Amino acid sequence: MDGPIRVLHVDDEPDFADLTATFLERNAQELTVETATSASEGLDRLADGAVDCVVSDYDMPGMDGLEFLADVRETSPDLPFILFTGKGSEEVASDAISAGVTDYLQKGGGTEQYELLATRIENAVERARMQTERQRQLHAIETAREGISILDADLRFITVNDAYASLFGYEPAEMVSESWELVYADEGLEDVDEEVAPALREEGYYHGETAFERADGSTFVGDHVVSKTEGGEYVCLARDVTERTERERELQRQNERLESFASVVSHDLRNPLNVAELRLELAREECDSEHLADVADALGRSQALIDDLLALAREGEPVSDVEPVDIADLVGDCWHNVETTAATVDVGTDRVMRADPNRLKQLLENLFANAVDHGGADVTVTVGDLADGFYVADDGPGVPPSEREQVFESGYSTADGDTGFGLAIVAEIAEAHGWSVAVTDSEDGGARFEITGVETGNRE
Repeated sequence: MDGPIRVLHVDDEPDFADLTATFLERNAQELTVETATSASEGLDRLADGAVDCVVSDYDMPGMDGLEFLADVRETSPDLPFILFTGKGSEEVASDAISAGVTDYLQKGGGTEQYELLATRIENAVERARMQTERQRQLHAIETAREGISILDADLRFITVNDAYASLFGYEPAEMVSESWELVYADEGLEDVDEEVAPALREEGYYHGETAFERADGSTFVGDHVVSKTEGGEYVCLARDVTERTERERELQRQNERLESFASVVSHDLRNPLNVAELRLELAREECDSEHLADVADALGRSQALIDDLLALAREGEPVSDVEPVDIADLVGDCWHNVETTAATVDVGTDRVMRADPNRLKQLLENLFANAVDHGGADVTVTVGDLADGFYVADDGPGVPPSEREQVFESGYSTADGDTGFGLAIVAEIAEAHGWSVAVTDSEDGGARFEITGVETGNRE
């Protein structure tokens, strides 16, 4: 039993009413009993405060117990009401039941009657509270925008809200008492046997995608949640995710086509570039022209463009496998891979983060290269902690506020010879991890790139 039980005992004999209250509270500590000596006084008490159960005598002057019950039912139709009388008869009991009494008990000798009455009160209140809670739940289900249904232990619908029925093209009443096989496509029934049923047996819960079938025979992919209650019933939630699933599949197909295209283009472009570089070397052996240096720069820029385009095509795919990565160690490796000349790096973190190490390496190398390209050969780069991530800052000229949104766009650059894809790659890698990236001012007036939403921890 949850919480105290407030009882109103109405009896025209004050001494008996007080004695009953004493024994009830002694038999059940959760009971708190108030007394009234007439039905009219009892009605006043009910109007003044909350009561969980009424216990009333039958034979009282002015208004008897059944008349009292009728008045109580007008305002509190579900309030437990127990008729506890010394002048009972089959006729009185029958009339009481017809009037909607919760329980009927005759007064007797000895203290055992109070123990029995206390038990009857507890049972009546527990049933009433369970019914009230169930009504709340049913109201929540009926008015919910999500499709919700409840099935019995035999997997037949006992409650179906409008949203659930509409999802399958039925009226709620049409689905009640039907087996839940009604809503499954053939392949969905296979899912039930192979996935749903085993999960419910072992864990009492299932969440996944299922092939459903509407009343008109059309099918759709549904996000499907089933949870077993303590009472052995099943609560089901269903939502049509066909469009989302199709979008995800189309996106996957586009990503595959994009990577295939990028690989083909890369191969087809690299071959003539490699030939051009070889011809350039031969030309340098035969002549010394200032134009050859410009050709070498152009070829190098073309190679960089191809590398960055391939990275953009691949780094935006969502990250599925992550592992703990020591940031300080990775920073050291990345710094050695970037042409930093006289630049220096200061590592102010000892954290470990969960990430794809290869993509995180690409992110850091692009941020370091960006700092050197825009901050000068002797720029100082700092890597430090944020509350939910890290930052990479430099003491270069910084990024004007008017350009901070543009810097992450593909092809945007203010540095000569830069492909303009480096920060776009940074943004793609961050998004693929579910992180956010933004640029602001560093303490030294340079640029500070903040990566947030990162799952971090400390070294063991």
